[in-house]
Amino acid sequence: MSLNGGDVVVSTQMEEAPTFAPCLPVPNIQETVRKNPLKVPERYVRSEEEIEKVLYMPHFSSQVPVIDFGLLSHGNKNELLKLDIACKEWGFFQIVSHGMEIDLMQRLEDVVAEFFDLSIEEKDKYAMPPDDIQGYGHTSVVSEKRVLDWCDQLILLVYPTRFRKPQFWPETPEKLKDTIEAYSSEIKRVGEELINSLSLIFRVGRTRSSWTT
Repeated sequence: MSLNGGDVVVSTQMEEAPTFAPCLPVPNIQETVRKNPLKVPERYVRSEEEIEKVLYMPHFSSQVPVIDFGLLSHGNKNELLKLDIACKEWGFFQIVSHGMEIDLMQRLEDVVAEFFDLSIEEKDKYAMPPDDIQGYGHTSVVSEKRVLDWCDQLILLVYPTRFRKPQFWPETPEKLKDTIEAYSSEIKRVGEELINSLSLIFRVGRTRSSWTT
């Protein structure tokens, strides 16, 4: 799971513990802004040409594919076809009717915001080591010349549970752990059903997940 100023991404299943290339140290964004809120350091500025390249996607339509998860989970052929096309032509899609409670998503957003509002001293108790991806900090910075993302991150591997590193799970805010557990369980449920649907598309039969081991 990556808590990136409120953005959340749950990692997929892995059979072996992941390894990571050493990451160069990067200044804390929140502290940088507090010191000088009117200046953006050059390492975070992208050229107009770079931005235009990122935004130029003529092969995409203006409508992101939307999949009805409720229909998909019941094997609806039309939704399976839409999922197939979305994966082939886009590589991503939006799902609706997923059954996740709005209250849970809001609680996660709120408690994550509380964590990022803590003092830098408190957050640094869970600082990400240079050779790992779990913890508070930044990832994948392998060059001094790279344009950096304007964010601080809290990244936790949630599933499979054997890859968890409790030392990086913040004790504050008090409800953070339980909220992440509840949200991740729901994400796992949705993810497993999506994988099963993809298995039907590829005609390999439904799969059995071992994310929790």
